[in-house]
Order: sequence, then C-alpha cells, then structure tokens
Amino acid sequence: MALVMYQPTWLNTKITANHQPSTATNASAINSPVTNIPTINLPAIKQWSAIKLFYRQHMPYARLAQKESVAVIHHLSSSTIDGTDEVDISQQKIIAAIRVKPIGQYQLINGLLVHPDYRGQQLSTQLLKFIAPQLITKNCFLFAHPWLIDLYQQQHFIVIDQHDLSAIPADIIQLYRRYHSEQRPLVLMQLNEPDK
Repeated sequence: MALVMYQPTWLNTKITANHQPSTATNASAINSPVTNIPTINLPAIKQWSAIKLFYRQHMPYARLAQKESVAVIHHLSSSTIDGTDEVDISQQKIIAAIRVKPIGQYQLINGLLVHPDYRGQQLSTQLLKFIAPQLITKNCFLFAHPWLIDLYQQQHFIVIDQHDLSAIPADIIQLYRRYHSEQRPLVLMQLNEPDK
C-alpha cells in the first residue's frame, strides 16, 4: 500500500504576458509531520491552469485573479516519488485550496475548498494554519458560510456583528454586500490577535 502525504504549498500564479514564469515551487510545509517532502516542480502556467480547473469543477462561481495568493494541498503517493526528490507532474492532484486576495491594505480569505473525496480529514485546518504566518492581524477578513464559523473561530477569526459594520473598511463592506444574500447567507469575520 502506498504512503499518502498531504502537503500544503503556495502556488506560483504570478504570470505576465512578457515574462516566462519560474518553474519551482517551495513545498516545505509548516508544522508538517512528514519529513523529506519532495519539491514539486511545475511551471507557473500549469499551476494556474490546474487551480482554475479545480475551482471550475468544484466551485464554479469562483473567479480567480492572478493577484491572489493561492495555497493548495496536493495528494502525493509514494509511487509518485521517483527517488530524485521531485514529483511526477502527471501523478500529482490538487485536493484542497484557499485564496488570499489583497484588497488595498487589507486581505480577504476566500475560496476555501476541499475536494469532496477528501473531506473530513482536517485539510481545511491544515491550510488555514499554513497560511496563518502570511495573514495581517486586524486587517484580514473573510466571508464564512454559517456552518464554517467554528472552523474559522479555531483559527482566531471573530464574527463581526451586523451593528458593528461601520468600523469595517468600506472596500470590505462593499464586497461583503455584493456576495451576501438571502439565498447565500455569509457571515463577516475578522482575524483577531490570538490569546497569549
């Protein structure tokens, strides 16, 4: 039976028309229990195509922008590794992703998505912990589905009461009002300083 590893990593999605994208992605995972994790070498254009396909298949309303940072978890099995510390591109598969979008001086976390076949394995928590060092306390927001509030609260996000919206930046409120509806209710949350 093949050893299965789940490895968070940042995708290289910085693609411009006149620039050949770099080909290496750092695959070292924060707090990963697995050592000697191989490096995933994917050209940026293939990474971008793969993540767009992943969202199109499982969250078709999502609209990715290249200015976003995207963290993913790949499903890698031991049969994928050929002994050279590199992964065969044809054998890797994105199974979870999350996006960090800059909104002026603020950050918006969105698009947390786990492939249906891999849910219930704490991959969402793993991704949230992985991106945590890149988040700006008090300037980071997200719009949560009500059933995900507990997950985000465990990662130091707090619910913003509807009466306190005047203290939230206008850019964030404008986006929140655009995405929130009776058909798709969302809860505005903000990253808070972790308890010491």
